[in-house]
Amino acid sequence: MITKFRVLQRVGYTMAAVALLVGVAYPVFRPKTASAAQLLLRGITLSDSGVSGGTITTGVGSGTGVTYQVKFTTTTAADSLIIDFCSQNPIIGDTCTVPTAMVTSGVGLAGVSGDITSPGWAATSASAGHIELAKGSGSTAAAGVQSFNLTGITNTSTLGTFYARIYTYSDATFGSSTTAYTLPTAPGNYKDYGGIALSTNQIITITARVQEQLTFCVSGTIHSSWTTHGCDSTQAADAPALTLGHGTPTPTLDSTAIDTGSVYSQISTNATAGATIAMRNSNTTCGGLSANGGTSCDIPAIGTGGYVIGTMVIGTAAFGMSTGDGTPDTNGTGTLTADANYKSTGANTYGMDTETTGDTGSVIGTFGDPVASSTAPLYRMDSTYTFAAVASLTTPAGIYTANIDLIATGKF
Repeated sequence: MITKFRVLQRVGYTMAAVALLVGVAYPVFRPKTASAAQLLLRGITLSDSGVSGGTITTGVGSGTGVTYQVKFTTTTAADSLIIDFCSQNPIIGDTCTVPTAMVTSGVGLAGVSGDITSPGWAATSASAGHIELAKGSGSTAAAGVQSFNLTGITNTSTLGTFYARIYTYSDATFGSSTTAYTLPTAPGNYKDYGGIALSTNQIITITARVQEQLTFCVSGTIHSSWTTHGCDSTQAADAPALTLGHGTPTPTLDSTAIDTGSVYSQISTNATAGATIAMRNSNTTCGGLSANGGTSCDIPAIGTGGYVIGTMVIGTAAFGMSTGDGTPDTNGTGTLTADANYKSTGANTYGMDTETTGDTGSVIGTFGDPVASSTAPLYRMDSTYTFAAVASLTTPAGIYTANIDLIATGKF
């Protein structure tokens, strides 16, 4: 009998040990609130996963002004909830250290779907990494899907994983009707709960450089390559050499007709503020046509070089140019506007501005006179420049010339 008692006694000790083991393990796997249930389908999406305090100081990648979209499904209605952000783990009731440099003060609330929305609910942050949301005049968050945004958060400065712990409460004061929340290690009488893992990441930085570009061609004809290739340094253009006059075998100027000839240009530039095309006349003493290398101009600039476009008259010696607004070539874009001093207003209207005061430039000045301009980038913009001249009965015989320089300048 004694032996049997000892065997039974040993069995009893063993059962007690098993019971004790189960009793110790139970709190690890179960919440302290008997009626609590886990939040389902829970997650937090960050609008910016960059760390704060890094080399990127504003915008995406700076880890500042971040929006956290919180989403979960509850099994119990709630009037308040708390979110704690922790460095260690997502385990409810365990030690929680706020992730380094995380800032939640000034947090805002914006509802996405469900009952947790503003106005009605309010979000506050009594301390870093701790956010409280409570019902004011709004609806109780019914059991089901809740999704809302928390705005204005600064991420941790530590790269890698951090965690959130969420607890919901049946009253609007975080369980104060029974046992109130005090700390992450003492979350009080919560209803639903859940842990979430989040992560900050290194930001992909992309750098690309686009250099300033300006291509400008001047040709005696509309060059065939411009249509397919555009104007660049590899596309030779026909020399823009004009002979003004009429008759055979050698065209000449006289007082009976106004003779004309045209040259063409194409411009492309990525200059932010566009470009200006200016014209400069080699005969810098007068801006007209000269038979003595520019010392004098017996075929003067039209209108004695005034900066207002004028009408050329048969029999009155004059030299001038007119142009129109640019025309985009195939696939061309942009707007190139002719200057009023050169934009034709009718038959035989031309300009050749030699005024050195009261205007924006002069064909006899160091940098020439603007003949067309844009305020934005241009691509394959074609222009036509028509030069005209007429002699008078008293114009001395000779060979009259001028070298005309068109200068394109980008405004980067």
